Amino acid sequence: MNFIGHVTGGFLAGATVCTAAVASGYVPWDSDALELFLDSPLPLEGAIPLLLGLFGVTVFMSLFPDLDTASVPQRWFYRIVFVLLGVSYFTGHHDLFAVVAFLSPLPLIHKHRGWTHWLITPWLIAMLLAAVHEYLRIKDSLFSGFQWEQVLELLQTYWLFVVACVIGHYMHLLLDSRSIRWLPFIHNDPDHH
Repeated sequence: MNFIGHVTGGFLAGATVCTAAVASGYVPWDSDALELFLDSPLPLEGAIPLLLGLFGVTVFMSLFPDLDTASVPQRWFYRIVFVLLGVSYFTGHHDLFAVVAFLSPLPLIHKHRGWTHWLITPWLIAMLLAAVHEYLRIKDSLFSGFQWEQVLELLQTYWLFVVACVIGHYMHLLLDSRSIRWLPFIHNDPDHH
């Protein structure tokens, strides 16, 4: 599958996740949500930032499996990582800096179509991020306060972000399968990213 195909699939999956978020009541929506956001985008609170977060996670995960090879998604990912590292370091968010610096090279440690293409990968990523969040919460107590119950509670609270990870990732895998030929501008060439 090519980059444009994965971006298109990611956008469609992201729109679906956002629609489900509003329909399920996970994101409370009212007619003034967009106006409130445009009037005061910071702090990032309310329906629009939450929907943008869900959309972004879905699109990111639809591109994530190709971060293990030289590709357009990989180049943009590492450009964004570089900026994020700089911002987090110079603003004193050293925990975020360390997490990003540690996690960002993970897609490069295996061959193409390796672990980044596994069906279980988005579940593992969600669990890893929740566990890292719990570790950062208790880090000053040297693991004595780490609780897997807190990790599971975080995953339950942000369940739609887990769904966004899974749907985005599975959209990528679906579009990579050779049997999908439903959009004429998408080429199913597994070596073309």
